[in-house]
Order: sequence, then structure tokens, then C-alpha cells
Amino acid sequence: MFTPDRASGLARLEAFLPQAGRAYAHRRNTDLGPGNHDHVSRLSPWLRHRLVLEREVLQAVLDRHGLQAAEKFVDEVFWRSYFRGWMAHHASAWTLYRQAVSEAREAAESDAGLATRLADAEAGRTGNAAVDAWARELIETGYLHNHARMWFASLWIFTLRLPWALGADFFLRHLLDGDPASNTLSWRWVGGLHTRGKIYLARRDNVLRFTDGRIDPGDGIVTHAEPLTESVPPERTGIAWPEPAVTGRHPAWLVTEEDCRADGLLPASAKFHFGLVASRARSPLAPARAVCEFSEGAVRDALGRAGAPEAPCFGGSNAGLEALVQELSTNGVDAVHVAWPPYGPVADTLRPLALRLHEAGVALCWHVRDLDRAAWPFADRGFFKLKKKIPALLRAFDRERIDA
Repeated sequence: MFTPDRASGLARLEAFLPQAGRAYAHRRNTDLGPGNHDHVSRLSPWLRHRLVLEREVLQAVLDRHGLQAAEKFVDEVFWRSYFRGWMAHHASAWTLYRQAVSEAREAAESDAGLATRLADAEAGRTGNAAVDAWARELIETGYLHNHARMWFASLWIFTLRLPWALGADFFLRHLLDGDPASNTLSWRWVGGLHTRGKIYLARRDNVLRFTDGRIDPGDGIVTHAEPLTESVPPERTGIAWPEPAVTGRHPAWLVTEEDCRADGLLPASAKFHFGLVASRARSPLAPARAVCEFSEGAVRDALGRAGAPEAPCFGGSNAGLEALVQELSTNGVDAVHVAWPPYGPVADTLRPLALRLHEAGVALCWHVRDLDRAAWPFADRGFFKLKKKIPALLRAFDRERIDA
């Protein structure tokens, strides 16, 4: 269903375009089950790895339908920008999430009952038909409908009473589109941590309605719950934008799974290319094989389109980083250019690399996408602040396209 290359993402976009207007708005909340998600875009794995860019999708949809008819879909694309921008404004959110995962794992190791309930939930054997169906679909396909993700998270937190961070970790290990911002903050939102005190509580009638009666979460579903609390919420610090990149006399491209449309972003003068895959840094546990294969395939596709299909591709191990630095030194590289990841597994993996490059006298040069730079300043609070700016952002990008 998902092939990790740009051509497949563009083909999926083309197939979805006729439905991206009012048909999407009418049917987007319906989860018809594995193999029956054609009424939603299913572009998320390609968008998450930026094999296809948000801006490309927006322009194609608006050319076909216009903003009024496609408003619901356009909003969904900007929700991705919102979550990424909010996380960039609240840099500790990712660190606090990783800490919550670690603490919950330790709790499960010392509590046999919790460990058993957790294992049953991840294997799809809780006895709750809804949780079990979606857990199995996630494991088997690497994908879940967005509405199912919210229902699942609500049932995990409030009905099964499992730690939210371990649910987010379960998703991040299995979702091909697992995004550190969208995934973390969506789970926080369901639990009442993102919009403080406001939870998303799955209802039996809602699940039955939007699955066409296919899934019944049962009479045991919790109908009232208190929001989760935390002692230290993420601090709003603003975005620490990177300094403008310098080209260097002998620059190199570094392609990561955060941005596999590096052509057009990184300098064309680069003579040396290499890749870095950090999918194994998503979790303390091993991510699903399909997740690692999709991420590596996406990076390989980007390198191939850059004319470097045989370029080295490294993992995040210490030995891999040392081999990478040695490779750069051998090729006389003095500047490494990479799309900027402000947080997440790629950022975590690049941190020790940045130190080694500095020691080797090699500059690490960050690049930021235009849409991120334009939209993220409005993503510091709730989504509505960014939503009000969507028409102006779209007009600005449309003028750029016309001028070009």
C-alpha cells in the first residue's frame, strides 16, 4: 500500500485529487477498515518523510477545487504544520515525552499486572473489539485512519487506563507516518495535556456510526473521565531558528528521513552525498521492520534522485557516526548541509554528529523549508491562531509560484 519513493507519493496524490474537495469533507471521519481508506488521502507516510511536500499537495488540491471546497483538507495539511511548529516553540515537549516513556517502561517492569495489560493491548488481545481491531491493523499495515487513532488513544488512556506515553510509543514504533510532533501532541491532546483540562473521550455511538457498525467498543467504554495532569508542562521558549547556512568550498548533502525532497533545498554544488536513517531512535524498543524499511527506502530514493544512488547511508550508532566522519574527511568535505530537525529522533541522532563535525572542522549547515518558516510563528498556542493565517499564507505562496 505504501512504497517509499516520491513517484508513488505523487501517484497517490493524483489518485486522491478528485476526492479532496467536498467529498473529503463529507466522508473524512469514516473508518471503513483495512484496505478501504480510499476516501482519505493516505498521503501521510510520504508527507512525513517529505518525499512529497505539503506545499505541493496544497497547490494541487487548490488548483483542482479552490479553498472553499477544499477547506477541510487544507486544514488537515496545516494541522501538520501546527503540531510541528508548536513543538518547535516548546522544545522540551519531546524531551518530556521521552522521559515519560522511560518512566512508564520502568513502572511496567516492576508491575507484572501492568506489563500484562500493556502486552495484551499491543498484541490486540484485550477483549475490547475496537482496541484489538485497530492494534492488529496498525501492526499489519503500518497505518490507521486518523479518527481511529483518536478513538484508540482515548480507549487506551481512559478505558484501559494505560500510560499515555506508552501508547504514543506504540504508535511511533509502528506507524509509517510516525511523526515526533503530530504523534506526541495528538496523544497529549486526547489525554487533556495539550489543551489543558480538555480531553477527547471516545463514545460508543460515535464509533459505531463512523465505522458503519463494523466495530463496537462495547458497554464497558468509559463515559466520564478526568484529564491527565503533569507536574512539569512543556515550557514555551519560542523557536530557536538556525543561523543562515554557509555553502563551503567542498559541501556535502546529508539526507535524513525528515526531508527526502532535498533536491531544491540543499545546494546543487555539493559533490558528495550521504544519508542518515534514525528510525531506530524512535523508541527504546525496536521499531517495526516496515517502519525502518520505509524510512531507509525514502532516504535511498532521495539520494537516487540526487544522482547518488550508491551514496553511503549510515545509522545512528557510534560506529556509524565515526564511519561517517571518516568518509567526510576522506572526501575533503568542509560543510554538511541538512534539512533542520528541531527535535525528534533525527535531531537526537544528529547531536553527537554535530559535535564530531565541529571537532573535525566541518560546518553543519541547517536549512528550513519556506512553509515552516512562514507558518510556525503562528503555531505557538492553539490551532485557530494558525488557521486564521491560512488564506494569507496560501496567497503568498501562490504569488511566488506565479512570479517564478
